[in-house]
Amino acid sequence: MSESMNAVLLRAAELTASGRPRQAIDLLRPLVAANPGHAQAWCRLAAAHLDLHEPDAALDSAKRAMVLNGERAWSQRLAALALGDLGRHQEAAVAAREAVRQKPGDWRGYVVLAEVLADVAEGAVEAFDAALHASQLAPSEVRAFQVLGDAALRMRDWGTAEHAYRHALKLDPSDADSKANLATVQRRRAARPPAQLNRAQVWRSLRTLSLLLVGGGLLALLAGMPRPTPYLAFLTAALVLGCVLVGLRLRPFKALWHLRKLAVTVSLLGASAALLAGWTVALLLGATTMQPLVLSWLCAVVGGALVYVGGGRKR
Repeated sequence: MSESMNAVLLRAAELTASGRPRQAIDLLRPLVAANPGHAQAWCRLAAAHLDLHEPDAALDSAKRAMVLNGERAWSQRLAALALGDLGRHQEAAVAAREAVRQKPGDWRGYVVLAEVLADVAEGAVEAFDAALHASQLAPSEVRAFQVLGDAALRMRDWGTAEHAYRHALKLDPSDADSKANLATVQRRRAARPPAQLNRAQVWRSLRTLSLLLVGGGLLALLAGMPRPTPYLAFLTAALVLGCVLVGLRLRPFKALWHLRKLAVTVSLLGASAALLAGWTVALLLGATTMQPLVLSWLCAVVGGALVYVGGGRKR
């Protein structure tokens, strides 16, 4: 890329950021006409059209960039936003998912996915998971926490919404939207006092619980070979107690069954802890079998894998 082209793209980005997208478009059109194979220029042009609320032109520019090398994730994000503005929400979701697939470590893809899923029927859970990933990938980005707050607000998860908006305001105290949304959350929370499920906290607790059960179970397996003794029950009893203390952070328990992934994960980890507790009692009574411990560890491994896949990981 020549130095002059770099300068044009930088100037166009500055114009768009300063609220002058029309001037950016006037600057970019000659560039893409002379360099139709320049993906970044087409993406800049699409972004400027989006700022002017011209989704048709933005989509056309994004599609031109898609077939070129270099900016596929960006062009898919732009296409998703343009399709959303055009009311083609299912197509927007497809484009946003493709952007995430193209560049899974980019928090902006998850933000766009959460935004477009807000208008998709049955898209609330996936939007929340995408927004949560964005906040984990970019803990210093205000937009990631704004979107997380919005997704949690739609699910009436007041605890996560309040946490997200407060974090956004911590990053940018002048953020008027987060201030207004935080006030909305606080009003609704006060009008409906029963405890709500804080999904971000739940995933953190499940991650801790799975680490306890997988790591502690493996240690117990190694310590119990070739034949367990009653003394091993003191180790597993301490492990069970730790699981109980972590499990208390998962309240309210009824809310855990609202999401399929949560229900399956909690069931597996709960079964693992229950088997471990039963084996501990059996050891104290003189049992020497290792089978319950093996089953407990296998349940913990599968449950821990679901925690990783479902949203409890940090990217």
